[in-house]
Amino acid sequence: MILESDWETFTIDHLAELGWAPTTGSQTLAERAGPDDLVLHDRFTQALRRLNPTVPDEYLGQVRADIMQLRSADAITENRRFHTWLVGGYRGLSYLGADGQDVTPTIRLLGSPAENDYLAVQQVRLEQGDHKRRFDIICYVNGLPLVIVELKGAGAKANTATAIAQLHTYLDEFPMAFRHCVLTVASNGLDARYGTPFTSDNHYSPWKVDEQGQPITDPGVLQLESLVYGLFDHDRFGDIICNFVAFDEEDGALTKRVAKPHQYFAVRRAVDRTLDAVASNGKAGVVWHTQGSGKSMEMELYTALVLTHPELLNPTVVVITDRKELDGQLFATFQRSTLLPEQPVQVTTRAQLRSELTSRKTGGILFTTLQKFSLSTDEARVGADHPLLSDRHNVIVIVDEAHRSHYDDLDGYARHLRDALPHATMIAFTGTPISFTDRNTREVFGDYIDIYDLTRAVADGATVPVYFEPRLVQVKLAEDLSPEQIDLAADESTTGLDDAERDRIEKSVAVINAIYGAPRRLEQLATDIVSHWEQRRELMSSFLGGSPGKAMIVGATRQICADLYAQIIRLRPGWRSDSIDAGVIKVVYSGTAADPAPIRAHVRRDSENKVIKQRLREGDDELELVIVKDMMLTGFDAPPLHTMYLDRPLQGALLMQALARVNRTFEGKQDGLLVAYAPIAENLNAALAEYTVADQAARPVGKPVDEAAALVRSLVTALDEMTAGSGWRQLFTADDKKSWIKAVLHLTNWLRTPSTPGNKVPEGEQTLAARYRLLSGQLSRMWAIASGDETLGDLHRTIRFYEEVRVWMAKFDAQERQGSDQPIPEDIQRLLLGLVAKATAAGEITDIYDAAGLAKPDLGKLNEAAIQRITERPNSQLAIETLRNLLQVEAVRVTGTNVVRRKVFSERLTGLMNRYTNQQLTAAEVLAELASLANEVTAEANRGNRFDPPLSHDEMAFYDAVAQNDAALEQWGDEKLAAIARDLVTTMRSKVRVDWSKREDVRAALRAEVKRLLRQYGYPPDRQEDAVLLVLEQLESLAPGYAHQRRPGT
Repeated sequence: MILESDWETFTIDHLAELGWAPTTGSQTLAERAGPDDLVLHDRFTQALRRLNPTVPDEYLGQVRADIMQLRSADAITENRRFHTWLVGGYRGLSYLGADGQDVTPTIRLLGSPAENDYLAVQQVRLEQGDHKRRFDIICYVNGLPLVIVELKGAGAKANTATAIAQLHTYLDEFPMAFRHCVLTVASNGLDARYGTPFTSDNHYSPWKVDEQGQPITDPGVLQLESLVYGLFDHDRFGDIICNFVAFDEEDGALTKRVAKPHQYFAVRRAVDRTLDAVASNGKAGVVWHTQGSGKSMEMELYTALVLTHPELLNPTVVVITDRKELDGQLFATFQRSTLLPEQPVQVTTRAQLRSELTSRKTGGILFTTLQKFSLSTDEARVGADHPLLSDRHNVIVIVDEAHRSHYDDLDGYARHLRDALPHATMIAFTGTPISFTDRNTREVFGDYIDIYDLTRAVADGATVPVYFEPRLVQVKLAEDLSPEQIDLAADESTTGLDDAERDRIEKSVAVINAIYGAPRRLEQLATDIVSHWEQRRELMSSFLGGSPGKAMIVGATRQICADLYAQIIRLRPGWRSDSIDAGVIKVVYSGTAADPAPIRAHVRRDSENKVIKQRLREGDDELELVIVKDMMLTGFDAPPLHTMYLDRPLQGALLMQALARVNRTFEGKQDGLLVAYAPIAENLNAALAEYTVADQAARPVGKPVDEAAALVRSLVTALDEMTAGSGWRQLFTADDKKSWIKAVLHLTNWLRTPSTPGNKVPEGEQTLAARYRLLSGQLSRMWAIASGDETLGDLHRTIRFYEEVRVWMAKFDAQERQGSDQPIPEDIQRLLLGLVAKATAAGEITDIYDAAGLAKPDLGKLNEAAIQRITERPNSQLAIETLRNLLQVEAVRVTGTNVVRRKVFSERLTGLMNRYTNQQLTAAEVLAELASLANEVTAEANRGNRFDPPLSHDEMAFYDAVAQNDAALEQWGDEKLAAIARDLVTTMRSKVRVDWSKREDVRAALRAEVKRLLRQYGYPPDRQEDAVLLVLEQLESLAPGYAHQRRPGT
């Protein structure tokens, strides 16, 4: 098996090839201010001098001190403050120059690659309080720890998710150690991902592209290798740090994002094409990146780069959005961005647009719609051209979703736009491909700049696949009603239309309301949606940490939406609330007070609809279902959305955009589901025909649910074969709770027992238990998709059983990881959170031992007879794990702040269980060893009583620290070491201050005091340094209590 240390060497070697000087943590320790500080201060000081040669040292020292000074206890706030200085330079210095003039330089922290100092440090130890960790690799630039790398061995229990969980644990334990960190990397070699210290696991990204941004198809290239070469090249690393890391601020809360590879290369290409277009025909091209893959961020990054590009001379950027989304998510993304040099402005009228563009000479980010480029009534009447608004060449027009269907009359508006801004450069960002028949769009914008299709997005984890489940509720269309008329009727706004057009739409709406909205049909539809959703929400809660997630219901008209809501509320009256910030279900569409009832009941102000939209984005809000007509089908992201109930035959780009509402990533969400009550299968095939060949073959969106159902059946067969030797089915003779739990515990015990065939395998291969976790996890995922398939009715009971065993495996896995001080992967945390949420809602017990009927043994009464009874239990493996977990908890309790004894018990317990797992001990032998250890744990509290006078808990802690020296123990015996311990407690209590761990002068004084005491008692000189370190380590645990015991002023 490839070990973690092997991957460290592999990574360090590849970094060295890229110009990162390799070294170790021990070799750089002297440059750090202390064990809780990661900055290499000497290198940082040298870099400040090198990059700012005209600034005197005394002022650079002030800058360094100010940069290192903490201003808050919030990690991301400090991280953002530092990042501002890192990228833009430090601007808080002012002094009088030699000529007596004020000097206010911008102090550079980063230079060009030739000016910077790049260092890759392996095994960096960090200590603070009770927390002591060793970071695998830290990448330093100019002495600043900009990247933290966490690696795992390529074993069955080690994966990237575990590494990410470890990074999150580090952030919790050492928040301020991450204030300089820009990026984090997590890998087990085979899988490698990067993010920021604050990135959730579902947003970590791989780097699986070559130097040109094209997918790497060679299976021999490891992901860790491609990530290191892609991300850590000096030029690209600096570019990403400075231009592709973004902070958002909203309502006082900060988030941090970093571009993924497809975003980075697309934006860089878009900027290059823009520079070419400005100097030529004004057609930069089209970026087609699939919905949900981060198109809004790409537009933000692109805008920031063009606004600050020296060749473009502070251009004006005009962002054109769909008329329904002017105040939508894209504008919100720009508004909360701290990367953009200025705030965006909404242009809501034609007059405002003309004023802004005619009066503005430079700069600006203007959000508007294509319709604002229309002619006035007088201009149209006389056949005039659109007036010139600006003849500048540095006007960039960005169009969001450049499809003919979004703009009513693209020819006319596009001509008006060109008349208004004849020298502007046009660029489009779209989440769906431009139609084969939509030649106008290509004529306006040019060819594709970059393509990131559905297949790549799912493979990279940028989006999740979406399955398609047809559940037709019978509908008979009128002979003269076409799907086009249905789409026309769905846009019920008749404002500005002539009488004939208004009459045609109103008649279509009436026909659709009569057919799709027939009372009997809506009653059936409501019943099926409620039944399907209640099953779906239950299954999804185990993935989403107890939250059911969200679903969207799409109706053909507002009347149908309102009537369907009434039918659902009739079935589930408890879901209703008249308050916008309460209730399980809401209806969202536009309208006026003049609309008839019941439509009028759901017409709200925009501000109220924003509240509902925000609730839909929050996974823990009680809102679960939203019924819409067309609002929120485009330009709206709500990651917890995982299911769409579609009762409107959408087609083309609008269908694919609607489906993308459920393909966003969210923690624990692995798939989206489209449940279609309208006949859209042919529309879906037609839409996919315009996608890439890979998308048409893989169908990452619109994958038939039949495929999931077939996979469910094959997974059940595989699990049946895997567990056949356990005999669990013989125990499951009745469908009662007692029989059920007996079979579940039996199989869980069998899977976890080391001696079970298949659990002893060569290094690197999966054990039987690991294969069960994998297959049962896949079954749970597919069952959440295909549970509505009637052909799987015979498997419901078996699937429920395997899922219950999966949950029990996760419970014991979590206990095992906690006991060995390992982070619990987020997927297991979510599964257990879901279990707790369900049990709490049902008023059930959640203690895993009580639920399993496993009696907790009394640690003080583990005699030979008790051990024999445990050995003879049917589920002795679970009993052993129960005893181990109890010992872990009790050992921590009785040792308290005694670092040495806690470590002793932890290491012995871990070693004991490892011997058992490796089948070096039988069940009876490991139980006997555990019983012996339990007796020691029970007696721990009284160890100090053998001394005269007895040693207190604190005195025993220092005694254990100095007694680690066997030579000292043999030479002097217990009493002299006990005297040292008593003096150490007296001294430390009188010397320790609240801020002692952060004050190097205080730490040095304490270190000297410990050395003095040891010399005074004649402690062996060759062992004094180790003893001093151990005493100070012990002091870390005891010091908070001592500091608060001291009176003020003493």
